[in-house]
Amino acid sequence: MSQSASTIQIEPRKDGFGAVVTGLDLSEPLEKRAADAIRRHWSERGVLVFPNQTLDPDELETFTLTLGDFGHDPFIEAMEGHENILEVRREPDEKATQFGAAWHSDWSFQAEPPAGTILHSKIVPPSGGDTLYADGHRAWEALSDTMQSMLDGLNAIHSASFAYGPRGILAKDVHERSMNIIISEEAEAKQIHPLVRTHPVTGRKALFINPVYTVAIEGLHPDENFTLLKFLYDHMVKEEFVYRHQWQKDMVVLWDNRSTMHFADGGYDGHLRSMHRTTLAGDRPA
Repeated sequence: MSQSASTIQIEPRKDGFGAVVTGLDLSEPLEKRAADAIRRHWSERGVLVFPNQTLDPDELETFTLTLGDFGHDPFIEAMEGHENILEVRREPDEKATQFGAAWHSDWSFQAEPPAGTILHSKIVPPSGGDTLYADGHRAWEALSDTMQSMLDGLNAIHSASFAYGPRGILAKDVHERSMNIIISEEAEAKQIHPLVRTHPVTGRKALFINPVYTVAIEGLHPDENFTLLKFLYDHMVKEEFVYRHQWQKDMVVLWDNRSTMHFADGGYDGHLRSMHRTTLAGDRPA
């Protein structure tokens, strides 16, 4: 039996960035109006948290398709039998740094980066393993008019080379990871996107750069690039723009890659952590 939009309860955080959603069982079909409501709140809040959701992989895929098409996930082998799910897994004795341990927006190096990412917690350590989210909308809106005028209209160059290229950081310990990372020359490819992105649903502007996949601002000298990007990255992760999410088992979190960055925190060595991840197809940033 389909679930109605009338059952959805939204509890936004005080600053408006992020919200807890209850009143739905995501393992059951959603009415179109309910799916539309989720998409609207996701676009407006940036991060939606759905607690107490026991989904198997088939149900996670079905929920993802309720919101949009699957995105393309390169450079990581998918779960066996589920080509659109990645298991984000870290074993208790794993020595490599945790996957995602740097601020980034998923796959921003693609021509059409994913609009969103869905992460479902399967095995959660007793402490640590938080995910931090940074609000690109409020970071942009807090800049001075002069800085906004300078940045609006600039383009940023994105590439996966730093992470997944043959000389990338993950190539150094690829054989020490439980996740099957694919190191490839294809990661050296570059895409150019606006540095300031307009959200296709809300119309709000956001800074659309990140330290992992943004390699330069088009047209600037190296020293100018370093100085300006460092300033922007430091600004984007100021405490007032960041939400630290603490996981519990069977949580589903949906975030908007068009307006946020995220960071996978550690602190759980000696404990297994396992999450199932899907991405939602997006469009070319504008």
